[in-house]
Amino acid sequence: MTGLDWKTIKECTSGRWAIDPNADQDPPVGLAIDSRELKRGQAFVAYVGAQVDGHTYLSSAQRQGAALCIVTNEHAIPDDYATPTLVVDDATDAITELASRWRALLSGTVIGVTGSNGKTTTTRLIHAVLSNDGPSWVSSKSHNNAIGVPMSILNTPIESKYAIFELGTSSPGEIADRAALVKPDIGVITSIGRAHLEELGSIQGVCVEKSSMLAHVGAKAIIPDSIPELDHAIAGLDSSCETQRVSTDALEGIELNEQSVSFVLDGTRFQAPVPGIHNASNALMAIMVGRAVGMNDESIAQGLAGASLPEMRLDRVEIPTAADPIVLYNDAYNANPDSTRAALAFFGSLPSNADRVIVLGDMLELGDSAQSEHESLLKDLDRSIGRFVCVGQSYSDAIGKLAIEGIESHIQHDQFTMTEIARSIKPGDLVLLKGSRGIGLERLVYILINRHTPFAKIGVRKTLEDPAQP
Repeated sequence: MTGLDWKTIKECTSGRWAIDPNADQDPPVGLAIDSRELKRGQAFVAYVGAQVDGHTYLSSAQRQGAALCIVTNEHAIPDDYATPTLVVDDATDAITELASRWRALLSGTVIGVTGSNGKTTTTRLIHAVLSNDGPSWVSSKSHNNAIGVPMSILNTPIESKYAIFELGTSSPGEIADRAALVKPDIGVITSIGRAHLEELGSIQGVCVEKSSMLAHVGAKAIIPDSIPELDHAIAGLDSSCETQRVSTDALEGIELNEQSVSFVLDGTRFQAPVPGIHNASNALMAIMVGRAVGMNDESIAQGLAGASLPEMRLDRVEIPTAADPIVLYNDAYNANPDSTRAALAFFGSLPSNADRVIVLGDMLELGDSAQSEHESLLKDLDRSIGRFVCVGQSYSDAIGKLAIEGIESHIQHDQFTMTEIARSIKPGDLVLLKGSRGIGLERLVYILINRHTPFAKIGVRKTLEDPAQP
């Protein structure tokens, strides 16, 4: 947080010093809420969560080289503590105010990304494109909530030419709050779908929530075309930004393989190293952002080709066994009806003679629509693409109501259930995992690795953070 001196930090958080900084101590640069991820010179925020109290890690933060600790419980500060420590009433309010001050100091172009599906993938694609034009920043994880957005802002290097922020929601008004903090120069809505219906109610409610970002966009908004509900929501906004509607209908020569999608747009072929036809739309959004900041198509294509897929978004994992390897596509970060259908379409299109196993976890946060959406998806299943295993109460209820036979169903999603499913996956199988994060299907990856390659050193990426929004 270079540029925010000790006095500013104290004043804008309305905090008080439990341990004062010395005159020769540098203010913090950046912020972390997990002591394991804390870098020397950053601020550490001792959050109190449902499972973990960050105050128990104050000593660890000091050993890691924290420049500042922000706490809400002064009595939890160790007696021999020496790190400058600020006591605040509310940690989220404090870092939000700090983020607002830091955002005002950023001179680069800021891009805000929201949408029902594809937010994190699109932010990574945009980052890859813009990195080919100058220093670009994007959070390494899907930090898109009330804590994650201000933390991501505070970790943005001051010299960034571009900064990309993901804006998530689960309740009405959250996108507007986050967009007001981020103040995007360019806003992107990746898609509109049936996500978070428990709080947003309907597709129209989703459109109202997502489009609320545009009221805070300074220059240009890039949005999907041919969504009447979205157009209606935008028409009711007080927004002065230019709106560009884009459609994959403009793409020609689309080519798909197991690990990438490519297409021709206006005479230039673009390739993104992310699989699935749905990622053509995400790549198109990234191209439009590149054009909006003045990049030429050759430079955009070079940047796009170097993108990397975020964790658990059709992440391809090959697990060696004593016989043929198990090839697994881990798309278990989140799930809603639209993203699940997209994942199934991708999986069904893969050219392979292997036996296929599709493990579906409940789609959470659908509210009153949960039963009908799970039933609808089950009715639409192409049973010819493989053996289906469903995990969770909603899928189990839907299977029972529809009297569907031939689909393995598990109400529980505990470790025992995951182990039982893993035992049914054979060497040589092609596997898809798709479910909300709260179901935890990603555990199957590590169970299978331990089961088949207990002594192998496999470079499999693992997310250590708590389950995020489904």
